[in-house]
Amino acid sequence: MAKLTGNLRVSAHPVSPTEQAHFEVVFVPYAGRLNTIPAKVHSYDDLVSFLVDLKLSEDDASRWAGKTRSQGMILIPSIERTDTLLREKGLLA
Repeated sequence: MAKLTGNLRVSAHPVSPTEQAHFEVVFVPYAGRLNTIPAKVHSYDDLVSFLVDLKLSEDDASRWAGKTRSQGMILIPSIERTDTLLREKGLLA
């Protein structure tokens, strides 16, 4: 159970002809080559729940989700989580 440190990049994607609107969450490690996978979250409430499941406080999760909705893309810095948790949430292959 290794701990990985990096950023979470969260971006909002509007409706397109091929996809409905969604948020994309990607773990970006500080060092090393990892097979990271973007996770798609379909609503604001689901994004807050996803971030809370990643061990952010509910207040921080709501704040980051709101910033993503208004700015389009954000980086949540200095996330240190176990590789097991990141795999369970679909951010690592």
